[in-house]
Amino acid sequence: MSKQIMFWEKQQITGSEYLELSYQNQTIQVESTVLFLENDVPQRVLYRIFLNKNWVVKHLYIINHTLGKTLSLSTAGDGRWFNDDGDEIHMLNGALDVDISCTPFTNSLPINRLKWTPDEPKLFEMVYISTQDLSIKKVRQMYTLKNCHENKRTFHYRSGTFESPVTVDKDGFVLEYPELFKRKF
Repeated sequence: MSKQIMFWEKQQITGSEYLELSYQNQTIQVESTVLFLENDVPQRVLYRIFLNKNWVVKHLYIINHTLGKTLSLSTAGDGRWFNDDGDEIHMLNGALDVDISCTPFTNSLPINRLKWTPDEPKLFEMVYISTQDLSIKKVRQMYTLKNCHENKRTFHYRSGTFESPVTVDKDGFVLEYPELFKRKF
């Protein structure tokens, strides 16, 4: 088993994230703790994501300790999502990746799952999870590879009317998401 550790600092609000990524056999396990202030209220969010070796989400578990709420989702990686009781969540049909609002890590999921050609936009349906209330919805997001350098790549990210560059390292992990996150380790 090999392990990577990452640490991000939030840019607009006080906060940080400590993440451990473990590779074992045919799976990737992500465990993270995110601490931040939301409307002057301290928040502690823990999440765990289980992926297959191709960066396809299999299971996701989030707990917002401040709210005392949890969310657990699973998928076969075919665009169908299920709750803890095994009931299909039809409104999420077609989404393959997740986007958790408090972390830059989930940007790595579509980036690492596909091969990229510069200036060729790719559209994704994502399960967007708001950590403010652990609500879920399906959203469309677009990534376009803009620049490739020796040890980093820059993507143009768009979701609705929001657009931003996102710079990742050679392994596809966010180095900088301007005004939102900056990786410190």
